[in-house]
Amino acid sequence: MLAVGSDLESSRAAVACASRYDDVYAAVGLHPHEAGRFPDEAAEIEALLDQPKVVAVGEIGIDRGRENWSVDVQTLAFHEQLAWAQARNLPVSIHNRNADADVLSALENFSVVAVLHCFSSSAAFATQALEAGCMLSFAGNLTFPKANSLREVARSVPAECLLIESDAPVLAPQPWRGQRNEPARVPAVCETLAEVRALDVETVANDVWKTAERVFRWGAA
Repeated sequence: MLAVGSDLESSRAAVACASRYDDVYAAVGLHPHEAGRFPDEAAEIEALLDQPKVVAVGEIGIDRGRENWSVDVQTLAFHEQLAWAQARNLPVSIHNRNADADVLSALENFSVVAVLHCFSSSAAFATQALEAGCMLSFAGNLTFPKANSLREVARSVPAECLLIESDAPVLAPQPWRGQRNEPARVPAVCETLAEVRALDVETVANDVWKTAERVFRWGAA
């Protein structure tokens, strides 16, 4: 599992969790909702990248749907953290809300493997993102009754670019929708993904395991 930070405090917690459990790894970064804190927290977050079992930078990105901070402020923090990842050959976990063009434009300037976390954009953007070398990660919203267009996207993603996640504590899958989410509910996402791809659950689970192992290099951490 990957425990993902969103600011200095949660990044420290992710590192601590990874150090405690053999099968947990950490990503550290500053979420766009916290972009205004970047000048104060950047140095300490970057220092965490040198901790054992930190295998990614994230959660980083741009959010045009809930602009706690201006897009300019978000973009500065996003670009700086992409540079951290590039310098260390680490993948990035990207938060993207209504910012498809911004995200792709930023990625064009950096050589990183990008995971588009909790993918919820259009099929057209999925095609662009895959062509740019991104991984697409699906969460509990894949199971929602009205998420037909998202399921259509998930149907066609190449197995080697496919990931699943909890996005805990939010986006619990349909049977628990509205409740506090947790990693134990990820199998429901996998089951839905298997259904839309007309495959058995074991095959899809193996596919996403291989993708995660390649992207995050668990064995090398």
